[in-house]
Amino acid sequence: MAHSRPSRSSTQTHRTRRFRISLGVVYLIALSSLILWEYREHLDLGSTGCQPGIPESKSAMHSRAYERLLNWASGESASHVTVIAIPADLEEFHSNLCQARAYTADLLRAIATQHPAEIVIDKFYSPTSCANSPQATAELVAAARSVQVPVIIGESTNPATAERDGSCLVRKPQLDFGAANVIHGITRLNRAAERAPLQWRILPSETEGVRAQVAESLSLAAVRAYDADFDSHRRLQALLSADHHPYANIQIKLPRETSNQLLCEAGTPAMQQRWGIDCSGPNPHLRLLGKVVLIGDEVESDHWPVLDSRMWGFDLQAIYIQAVLSGSYLRGLPLWVGFLTFAAFIFAIEGLPTLLAALVPHWRDHWFMSHAFPHRPYAWIIFWTFFILTVFTGIALALGYLPPLAVFGDICLVAVTRLLLFAAHSTGTPLVQPHLKKGKR
Repeated sequence: MAHSRPSRSSTQTHRTRRFRISLGVVYLIALSSLILWEYREHLDLGSTGCQPGIPESKSAMHSRAYERLLNWASGESASHVTVIAIPADLEEFHSNLCQARAYTADLLRAIATQHPAEIVIDKFYSPTSCANSPQATAELVAAARSVQVPVIIGESTNPATAERDGSCLVRKPQLDFGAANVIHGITRLNRAAERAPLQWRILPSETEGVRAQVAESLSLAAVRAYDADFDSHRRLQALLSADHHPYANIQIKLPRETSNQLLCEAGTPAMQQRWGIDCSGPNPHLRLLGKVVLIGDEVESDHWPVLDSRMWGFDLQAIYIQAVLSGSYLRGLPLWVGFLTFAAFIFAIEGLPTLLAALVPHWRDHWFMSHAFPHRPYAWIIFWTFFILTVFTGIALALGYLPPLAVFGDICLVAVTRLLLFAAHSTGTPLVQPHLKKGKR
């Protein structure tokens, strides 16, 4: 019995399908490698996890996209935080640590008269830095103890000689204030400054066998002291349980005054005379009642690259506190979601047309499915690109996640590439070779 040879159109159709499947596999391999690179901070690829805590900007394209989306998704909220900056021109307080402690003590007393909710000091105090001037340290300790609200003070770390127990940070010895209202928080920042730090794994010492401890960041310590019931919020519980640092809206504008303006407004004449402050001009009316008041130094070592500009580290800390309190943050999506999104896109534009042609060829003339066939493939690509970007963005934002914008960029790149390929080969092999209709030659 003779076997009929497959028709030329059938052979061409099989070749086209194999080509499209091979093309989809190549896309998946190439773009998966790109996605892995873009999400390398989640995987710590080629890293021991012990890099210094220097914020790093994303690429200009990604950073602006993240910034605008966060601004749009965060919305407006009441300001919980006011910043008091010790300006860079007060060099004597930056070069003389002991004098700076006495100056900060007067700032604490002045702020306390305005009845804030709490005071946050984005500074670290070593027990040995002012051994030759113990009166300055004693004045700072006495001022912190006299304040009737929580005082959250920064805590610093040293890099460990080697990573142990999932940590490469060692807690520095810190000044003991001996007061129940004084709380410490780690001032370390993320390598990506748009990520709000919440918790760090810290080694209490370099001693072998010592296990790392989970320590609160300065911003998280401030948030918990401000709202005792905040831990019951489901979004924060999800963050802490997953140990993820969320993306914060770092373009939040907060009330900000200088330390001299504070002393002119709320300090005593003795304080103003002690520090030689001229208060003859008009001073803004400070509204610190019920606020989180954060004190920070404008020193070059605390000036960080953020997106396409630079920001003071204490301004970032204030923004982190405001972002978490107001909900102006989005969680990062798991890596597998980015891969799933891209795989869904590749399947929609490459695999789905092949399946339609193989399983239901009669659909080629029905409704929108005809765009998957050779007549108008452009509409098919554009539709699925827009559909996946829109649907995945809506779902992510509704669940409180930052959409995988890097993956979205990859999707747009593939879509444009395919459209250009169709345009260049418009007279070549179609998406799917049509079958001849019955009864027609």
